[in-house]
Amino acid sequence: MRIHSFTPSTYVNGPGKRAMIHFQGCTLKCPGCFNTNTHSNDQGKEMSLDEILSLLPSDIDGVTISGGEPFLQPSSLLQLVQALRQMCLSIVVFTGFYREEILKINFGPHILDFIDVLIDGRFNEAKKETTGLRGSSNQTIHILTKRHLAEEFEERNIEVTINAEGSLTMTGFPSTDLLREMRLMGMRSEIEQ
Repeated sequence: MRIHSFTPSTYVNGPGKRAMIHFQGCTLKCPGCFNTNTHSNDQGKEMSLDEILSLLPSDIDGVTISGGEPFLQPSSLLQLVQALRQMCLSIVVFTGFYREEILKINFGPHILDFIDVLIDGRFNEAKKETTGLRGSSNQTIHILTKRHLAEEFEERNIEVTINAEGSLTMTGFPSTDLLREMRLMGMRSEIEQ
């Protein structure tokens, strides 16, 4: 599967301590998307399921999968969510597709059988959200199992990591004002939702 990035530990992309996997490649190209570096199918890194699973810390509560667009790699996504379910990890997936569209995608219904929470819908810049784990108000948080409650997805935070080379990575849902200020300060950043 083609992966954009892997974050071993985050507390802002779903309940508890989670790993975050960003798939590479998206054809939806929602206006205003701030993960545009995940759109190209020619970038990212090809990784096997075993490689990804070997990166998972032993003390996480779950895994959040985003993109790019995970459902554009349905066979790989299915293998991943099946393996995560066998590990008894919570599974949250962000997608630009709507649930009704996923039901028509190859393997789509089967993938949904393994997901605890699906956050679906194309980002709509005119309906941008400022609370919770949705990018815009047209997106829906579907609680698909009894593992989580809707209230666990109401808080919105960001995490910032600076590596030894001084590169900054931000994950979560930064405000437009924060992004603008960072750019004005000349900070190089990789922003991941």
